[in-house]
Amino acid sequence: MPPFTYRLTPAGAVPFAVREQVAGAFVAAARRFALQAGVDRLTIDNPMARGFFSFKVRSAPSAPELAGLFPPDRPGSSGPLPPSGYHDGARVPLDTGLELLRAMLLCEGPWCRLHTDGGFSLHVGERYDLYIGGAEPYAEAAAHARRSGLTVEPVERSPYDPALDETDPQPPADAAFWTAVHCLVAEHGGVLVEERYVGGDHRWHRPTTVAEIPRVQALLTPRARLAVWPDLTDDIEAVRAAVLRSERLELLVQQQPDGSMRCSRIAEPWMGRTDISFPMIRAGAHRRAGLVPLAQADRRPLLSGVLPDADGVVRARWRTNPTPADERRTLLSSLRTGDVVTGTVASGLDDVGVHVHLDLEHERGWPLGFLRVPEMSWEYFEDVDEVAPIGRRIRAEVLHVDLEWERVSLSVKALHPDPWRRFAEALRVGDTFPGTVTKTIPFGVFVRIAPGVEGLVHETELSGRTFEAGDDVRVTLLGVDLERRRISLSTAPEA
Repeated sequence: MPPFTYRLTPAGAVPFAVREQVAGAFVAAARRFALQAGVDRLTIDNPMARGFFSFKVRSAPSAPELAGLFPPDRPGSSGPLPPSGYHDGARVPLDTGLELLRAMLLCEGPWCRLHTDGGFSLHVGERYDLYIGGAEPYAEAAAHARRSGLTVEPVERSPYDPALDETDPQPPADAAFWTAVHCLVAEHGGVLVEERYVGGDHRWHRPTTVAEIPRVQALLTPRARLAVWPDLTDDIEAVRAAVLRSERLELLVQQQPDGSMRCSRIAEPWMGRTDISFPMIRAGAHRRAGLVPLAQADRRPLLSGVLPDADGVVRARWRTNPTPADERRTLLSSLRTGDVVTGTVASGLDDVGVHVHLDLEHERGWPLGFLRVPEMSWEYFEDVDEVAPIGRRIRAEVLHVDLEWERVSLSVKALHPDPWRRFAEALRVGDTFPGTVTKTIPFGVFVRIAPGVEGLVHETELSGRTFEAGDDVRVTLLGVDLERRRISLSTAPEA
């Protein structure tokens, strides 16, 4: 643990519009600390692919300083690509490390710790905080950071200090490991090798002969964690059936006819369907697929190990501490379609819908719930603020849980009977009743005849009369189309 550690935070709340300026102030402060410490290179430690606090799908940041650091297919296939430059133990120039720092602060994808052999360290925290540690107090750099508007306070240690890591001992992927791989391939005709070179990302290799194993070894990223699984299967129907059952969190891995390995995704029941235009799991010649458990408690690979360094020593200590992202994943996997949840409207997306903080959420990061406009109410409304303003408490039914994008689709109206169907089923052709014009269109007018129930009076049924929104009118029922949810009306004769 460095003898001197500072926690840097903004002086106040960080609105979205100024977050880049705030991130720039952090980066400038980190540079001053690094220069005062005489640091010109940084070492990447325990890198993660899509952030420390989320499993969301994200592309790699594209800053020029990071060019070449991430593989172009990330996350991608096991094609003939060089190892990623973003891996545990990778040494990068100071400018590259500071751009990684900026990307972490802006939640653009990666997360890692940065340090030097001399004890200097940079750790990005959860909410715009940065922990800087070193062998000296770096008073000049700390004073400069305060002048730039950041709050700088000494702390006992960083919460991401490697000394606080929980780790599982892993055997080395050494000569004995590869001898065992040779035996498995020779016996079974192929295996699936999972390469986790960063947290939350995978590359897949499928050696089917002993002669292909050296090629796989040459493609592996330094210090990667390896797991060997039974080979993919050409019994696509069995894979589809397993996905439809969706009994546990699993990654779907597929091999294409050209031999390339398709990017893995979290298996969800809809992926097993065949009654859609483009089935997710496709059958055919030379296509294979399989499922790999995601939750640590479910993982039982045939072999596992961590790649040692060139001198044969295993130096990677992959942390297993539960993160906020793990808590979110656990919560999402516990929800089922039809569950009833409560929450608070947090923000809106114009006419698309609103984000909802679920009461079940342990950490208030970005909200997990999303309520689309068509699911807000059975009744017609002009403005979302009428039914779902920010701050309103809601009770809703879960329509779908998207584990990969960390979103829970909600419906308020699903908890209430459909007033349209209930009213429409009781109607009889020829019935006459009062209504209110809600909208005029080129070929007629819409008339509300009950809460949440509207019908169309075609221009041919207006009897030459003209109306405006808000006008009261008596109408006669001409017909009901229950399947298409349409009610045809005509204006009733004036009394």
